[in-house]
Parts: sequence; C-alpha cells; structure tokens
Amino acid sequence: ALLADLCGGEPGPRLRNMAEGAAGNPLYVRELAAALAREEAIEVRDGVAEVTVGCPVPPLTRLIAHRLRYLREEVLQALRVASVLGAGCTVADLATVLDRPTHELLSIVADAEAAGILREVGDRLVFRHDLIRHALYDAVPGSVRAMLHLRTAQALATAGAAPERVAEHLLVAAPAAGEFLTSWLVDSAAQLTTRAPATALQLIDRALALAGPHDSRHDHLQWHRAIAQLSCGHLAEAEETARCALARTRDLVWECPLRWIIVHAAFARGRPDLALIETRLASGSQDVPAVEAIRFQAFSAVCLLALGELAQAEEVAATTRRAAEAEDDGPALANALHVLAVKRFLEAPGNEALELAQHATRLAPETIHPAHRIGLQLTLANDYIELDRVHHARRTLAAVHRATERTAGVFVPWYHLSSALLAFNTGHWDDALAEVEAGLEPGKKFAMSRALRAVASLIAMHRGRQTTAAAHLTAAAVASDSGTVAWFYEYLPLCADALADEAQGDVECAYTRLATAFDHGVGHLPSQSILCFLTPDLVRLALAQGDTTNAPRYALAAQKRADHSGAPYHLGDAYRCQGLLTHDPDLLLEAARCYHEAPRPLSEAHAVTDAAELLAHRRQPAQARVLLDRALEIYADLDARWDAARAAARLRAAAVHRGTRRPRNSARHGWEALTDTERIVVGHVADGHSNPEIAARIFISRRTVSTHVSSILTKLGKTSRVELAAEVVRRQHPGRACPKH
Repeated sequence: ALLADLCGGEPGPRLRNMAEGAAGNPLYVRELAAALAREEAIEVRDGVAEVTVGCPVPPLTRLIAHRLRYLREEVLQALRVASVLGAGCTVADLATVLDRPTHELLSIVADAEAAGILREVGDRLVFRHDLIRHALYDAVPGSVRAMLHLRTAQALATAGAAPERVAEHLLVAAPAAGEFLTSWLVDSAAQLTTRAPATALQLIDRALALAGPHDSRHDHLQWHRAIAQLSCGHLAEAEETARCALARTRDLVWECPLRWIIVHAAFARGRPDLALIETRLASGSQDVPAVEAIRFQAFSAVCLLALGELAQAEEVAATTRRAAEAEDDGPALANALHVLAVKRFLEAPGNEALELAQHATRLAPETIHPAHRIGLQLTLANDYIELDRVHHARRTLAAVHRATERTAGVFVPWYHLSSALLAFNTGHWDDALAEVEAGLEPGKKFAMSRALRAVASLIAMHRGRQTTAAAHLTAAAVASDSGTVAWFYEYLPLCADALADEAQGDVECAYTRLATAFDHGVGHLPSQSILCFLTPDLVRLALAQGDTTNAPRYALAAQKRADHSGAPYHLGDAYRCQGLLTHDPDLLLEAARCYHEAPRPLSEAHAVTDAAELLAHRRQPAQARVLLDRALEIYADLDARWDAARAAARLRAAAVHRGTRRPRNSARHGWEALTDTERIVVGHVADGHSNPEIAARIFISRRTVSTHVSSILTKLGKTSRVELAAEVVRRQHPGRACPKH
C-alpha cells in the first residue's frame, strides 16, 4: 500500500522484490521509492508501477547517505561512533569515546534528534531505525571500528558497566584489545562466565593465545575456560581442559577448583561412576582442605545415589550431613540433604521428604556450575509432581529450563521427561508428546530415551494407536540407557509393556510383570514403597485373575502410602483399591473426587467407570449411565479412544449404554485440534516472535517450542510461520479481506 501511494500505481513484481529488502521497514521503502524516482526508473502502465528493466537495486548505504547528506560533519562523526556503541548509549558513553566534554555534545545530539535519527529512551540514545545504525556502522573502516570498540570497552569497564556489555565490544576489538583484554578478563571472568559463558569462552581463548603458557595468569584463565565450557554444555571439553590444567599446575590453589570441574562435567555427561572416582580421590588428598574434603564426600553420596547404591549413599550422606552442620557449610549440606530426601521419598513419599528436598535447594549456592542446582531442582520438581503440587512443579521447571538448555548433558532429557510426566499426569497429553519429542535426541545420548518413549507409548495406546505404541516400545527395548538417573524411571517402560500386554488380551502376563516389580523392585526403585502407584492396576488385575490373597496386600500398601502423604493422588489410589476389593461404588466415587482434585483425569475416568460398572450390576442403570457419560467425556478430552471403547464395552455387558450426551469434539486437524499451549504459541508466532523469544515468554524450552510449532503447522495444514500469522489475522478479523500483496 505504501509503495502504491509513493509510486502512483499497484507495485509490479520487480518493484515488490526490491521492496522485500526493506523487511517491512517503512523508512527504507520511502528511501527506495525516492531513489528510483530520482533515477526516473519507475514506469506506470495500466495502474501498475514497475521498475524499468535492468535497473539495479540502490544500495542501502547510498540511500542512507543521501538521507543524511544535510547533517554537519561533526554530527555524522558522532553518529558513526554511536553506531559502534550499539543499539543504545548514553551521552556520557559517547563523550568518553569521542574524548569530548559532555556539554559540547548537546547541540550535536539535538541536531541528530531534530533530523529524526536519534531519540531518547530513558537516559539512553537509540537510533530510530536499525537500518540507519547498520549503514553508518558499515561506513566506518574496519581498523577504525576495532579501535572504537576497544575505547568503548575501556570506557564501559571504567564506568563499572556489566561485563557482558564490555565483552561485546572486546569481541570485535581483537587484535587491538591486546593486554587490556587479558587484564580485564582476569578480574571479570568469574562474572562473565556466569552471565554469558559463550562470550566468555571466545574471549578467554583469545586471551590465552595472547598470554602464552608461561604467563602467570595462564592457570587462572584455563580454570575460567573450563568453567565456561562447562556452562556452555561442552562437557567432555571442560573435563579435558581441567584434567590438563590439573596435570600442569604446581599451584595447590587450583587443585580443588579444577577437580570440581572434572566431577561436575563427568556427572553431567551421564558418568557418575567417573565422578565418584574423582570425589574419592579429592576427599582423600592431603592437599585438599578439610571443608572441601567434606564437600567432595557429600557429592560422592550424590554419585552413589545416581548409581543405585541407595544404602551406601544414605550412609555417606548421613555422615557428611553431621560434618557439614558442624562446619556450617551450605554446599556440602545441600548435597547430603538431597540424597537423604531422595532416599526418604523412595521409602515414604510425603511432606518430610519434600521439606528435606526444599531445604537442599535453598542451600545450594550459585557455584561454578549451574548443574550444582539443576539436579536438586529437577528432583524437587518430581517430588512436587508425585504429591500433586502442580503449581509448584510448573514453577520449579520454569525456573530451571534456561539453565538446563545451556548446561546440556543429562539434565536436558531429564528436564523434558519431568515436563512430559507433569503434562501426562494432568491430562495435557499433546504437550507431553511435545516434551517427549524435544527430549528424544539428547535422550539418546544421555540415557533417557527408554523413559521418554515409554510415555509416548502409553499415550499412543490409550489413544488406540497401537502401531505407534508398538514402534515406541520397540525403540525403547533396544535403547542402551545406562544405570544412572534414567534407572529411577524404569517403571515407565514396565507400565507401557504391561498396558501393551493387556491391550493384546494377555492379562496374566500384565499382572505378572507388575506383581514381580512390586515385590522385587525395578531399576533403582526398591520394592513396594515407591511402587504403590501400581496398586490400583494390581488389585484390578489380581481380582480378574482370582488372586484374592494378594489383592488385599496391594490395597494395604496403597493405604499406608496415603496415610503417610495425604496427597490427593495417593488417597485416590487407596480409595480405588478398597472400592474394588469391597465392590463399593461410594469408595470409587471418593477416589474419583481425589483424582479430580489432584488433578489426574485418566485415573478419575477409570474410577468413575469402575463405579458405573458396580452400579450397573446392582441394577441401578440410570446412575450407571450418568457415570458412564462422565467417564466418556473425560476420555474424549484426553482423546483416550481405547479407554473409552473399553469403558463402553464393560457397561454394555451390564446392559447400560451411553446417554444422549456425546463426548466432546476431539479433532486431530484444524484450529479445534490445537491444545491450549499451542494456541498460546500461535499467538506469539503471529506477533513475530522467534522460538527463543517464545520460550522465554512462556517458560518452556526452545526445543519444546520448536516441536509445538511443527505440530501446529501439521494440524493446520500450513507450511510457514507467515501462513500461521495470516490465519490468526483471519480469525481475529473474520470480516476483513486479506490484502493481495
């Protein structure tokens, strides 16, 4: 529309192609039209404005130069320096780099503002259009730019600016930065590696090349290099850097910091066995201070826990807890409490174990590696999930997702698995599948793919997609997950296999699988206590097999867990087990109420179906029909077609059919098929936000956002984000015709 107004006709194809370079910026469109008009390069025929054949696209720098030609030279010089300073600078920054008094710049700034080039935002000067800033920046010779960036970095450092702002300029100031770069990094690397590890790594590599191996600052820089590699997720590289530095240094000051990097890197890349060796070597070294030795011992308990050595882990944790409390040392106490919390949670999940986990997370310091906290937070999130603290679980996962992405290693698939479990339990199955998809690639490398695929298989089976479920189970069966954190989730493949047995009509095999696991444990999970979530299925299958001896035992275990924790989900399991045993529909409806409170919609629908079947056998068909309709609605919301068909068949056998209400729409394609999360993502896509921006806005990972976008495109039959944005506009303004161009 702007081109048509400026050029006197509907833009032709060549003119529109030229205008695409404006990226929607009206300034460049106007400058382009003005430049073409000056060259008399536009012809209007039959209402269509078109560029003459062979006319070249005017370069941006020429258009900007033409726009700025009336400004004084000193104003242009100040604008070029401002372009080097970045997207925004203060008058004081500009005065420092230009080496001029601030008052002399006031008239220059006023001229730039009057010309529409600069504007004030708070205490900063920003360019009204980035195109102008980039054009001015490109007009500065490379060697001059490097010197300006160095002077800017020095000025910002002197003024106490954030280290990442200084670093941005030093990145483009090399090799002019020289000695200043090395000296500044020695003082600022600790802050920079925490706030911008990728930038820190680039600058440290340059400083090491300048300093040389015999420079007294070499060991200090190598240590920070390993930290930056660790924080960027370059785990093997960090471990190698630290090992080489440890072998080279003669300064005992560096022994503990370097050993910690080796420990954290090994653990994060899924090798707690190697981390355990290092913690034992460090704690036994005469050169390691007593407090550090306690910290290494405490972390050895974490390694033992990850390896499934639960009794030994608890023993070491209890010992180091006493030592840490005597020394009043938070880091050691955090790891000791973490291990004790997990062990207690496995024995008797409840508030006592949760409080230990919360205390451990509060004590965990912001140390050299974010993994020091991530493992504690992910464990805490899983505790919240088990105890139906849904809000707390979401908040904890949201708080950790950025650090998890940056740190990489085993924490990435662990984060996605935790998010998938929360979504699965609460009935957001499409969101769960998005988390599974996002976690599968890192899961292959860091031993979480079996558990992730098991979640996907469970959803597929409940939805009646047996081929998809079988494919996930086959892939899970051949996955080589190591015996670390993943083994705490081995119950997921167990449940998926048991459900597959039942779907194929082999109820006896399903019962045997679950009963064996309940009595003997699975993976790193000990028997009975933590496996009480199997009890409703165990009671149901035991009664179906006529095993009236063991069914009460399973129900009693569920009751003990519920009495201890008081969590709605646990109470629901206890009521359901007892209701199945005693054929009491009221207990089953109480179970459904607890599941609804949790919320656990799949379990709620199962309990309602059980109650409906009992009422039908008691010849109360009207009440049974109401409950059947309620169960079918929940199944429809989940798109759990297999469960819905099974529930309807069970009630048909008791001469009860569904009522007049029909299940809600469960479309697989079109706008109605989008989940709540996908609708939120669509809105952000339509607003022009990138995947990283969307991830930051809704507190999920970039991988998950990417998976959501792919799912949205498939459901809506679109091929690009532009088409998605157009669809949103059409739906928001149904009476408005879409523009042709």
